[in-house]
Amino acid sequence: MNHTAFFDVLKAGNIGECYLFEGNEEYIKQSALKQLYAKLLPAGLEEMNLTELNDPDPDSLIAAAETLPFMGEKRIVVVRECSLITSGRKSEDENKAEAITEYLAHISPSTCIVFYVKGKADGRKKLYTLLKKKNAIVDFSPMNDAECADWARKTMRRMGKQLDSENAGRLVFTVGRDAALLRQEMEKLASYLDAREVVTAEDIDAICTRSTECTVFQMVDAQVAGNIDTTFALLRDMIRAGEQRMMILAMLLRQYRILYHMRCLLDERTPANAQAQLLGIPPFSVNRTQQQARRFSRKKLREAYDYLMDLDYRIKQGHIPQDNCAENALLALENILRGSDAGAHH
Repeated sequence: MNHTAFFDVLKAGNIGECYLFEGNEEYIKQSALKQLYAKLLPAGLEEMNLTELNDPDPDSLIAAAETLPFMGEKRIVVVRECSLITSGRKSEDENKAEAITEYLAHISPSTCIVFYVKGKADGRKKLYTLLKKKNAIVDFSPMNDAECADWARKTMRRMGKQLDSENAGRLVFTVGRDAALLRQEMEKLASYLDAREVVTAEDIDAICTRSTECTVFQMVDAQVAGNIDTTFALLRDMIRAGEQRMMILAMLLRQYRILYHMRCLLDERTPANAQAQLLGIPPFSVNRTQQQARRFSRKKLREAYDYLMDLDYRIKQGHIPQDNCAENALLALENILRGSDAGAHH
């Protein structure tokens, strides 16, 4: 099950006897563990009914799991970095695996065991296979844009603020999909709004720290509009913040690919509501992308896109050095876009 399904299970109170938490979205994973504590452990007696073990031997795990809860119905045993499900070089201890899998077949009904792994577990291990059969694996993979936007809306609601779908998409595009960073930016937003309840696009633009993807979008926006000073200022900001030039180049290539394809869709009169889906861009950015694409002919945008593809290929093949590749790319794009044949009507 994914993390959303697990939160539904928690809400409904149908909590299983054991789980494996795996996946790279650590912030949501920690939140899920905290919510499990809140659901099962009596207030004020949490520490009496919680045991945390680090790669325990079977005897220690069984002893902890068999201990009766104190003044409550459940106790939780959290097993961190269990070598029976992490992909270490250590060869699998058959006896240990046998003893733990055997115990999991008849866990004490008053105990919930959570195997907590940083990142992904090793799907080849016996214990993993058993937990999979029990439908006990909770996957905390990074969220996609839609899941992030949905999570952001719910989180802002819990903070007493209203975030509509479009602005949730804008927030995710601006900040990126890392849940811990998103949470931090939402807290900043809530405190910026103060007594106001509704989050606006202007609030997000004013207060939120921009991801590289968002800054590249702004950089291209400035370039196609002819604001070359702003274009290079944004590039300098990214480099000063430690962003790699090759990463900036990759995002620049993606942005010009989107612009070229947007120009094709406009020429073919594709309906606006289908454009976001076909291009894989958030709905709120469709109008802006249309405006950008309309400034140049399909031929010009194709030339810019082809140039970036070729540059990326030649750098990766070692034919030209990486030094200043982003700066050189922007200068070359200026020449392509501002040369003769610019303008949407050619």
